[in-house]
Amino acid sequence: MKGKVTAGKDKPTTVTVVIDLAKGDVGDLAKCCADCDTPHKGSKGACSATLVVDAPSLTKGNAEKVEAALKDVKGVDAKASKAQVKSKEIHVKLADKGGAKLADIKKALDDFIKK
Repeated sequence: MKGKVTAGKDKPTTVTVVIDLAKGDVGDLAKCCADCDTPHKGSKGACSATLVVDAPSLTKGNAEKVEAALKDVKGVDAKASKAQVKSKEIHVKLADKGGAKLADIKKALDDFIKK
């Protein structure tokens, strides 16, 4: 991956990307992001990647089960992942070391993403 992102002053910068799963996966993006040289790397932490998953079946009642659903998924930081009930989204924190596969994440979150 190549490109340039201008760092925000105090807010994180959000970048949307399209990944060709025949050539790579979301874990590759996370590793690339963590390895980026940014002005805040030393003082405020390294760049990281979060996958936003639409979760139409996410409710207040099942939101607490998201961490458990993700705990065994390789390349995912389940504890840092967040269920956003109001927006019906799950923010999956991808591990900096990479290794995450979109198919594994979708399988783990199947109960939340089916309509």
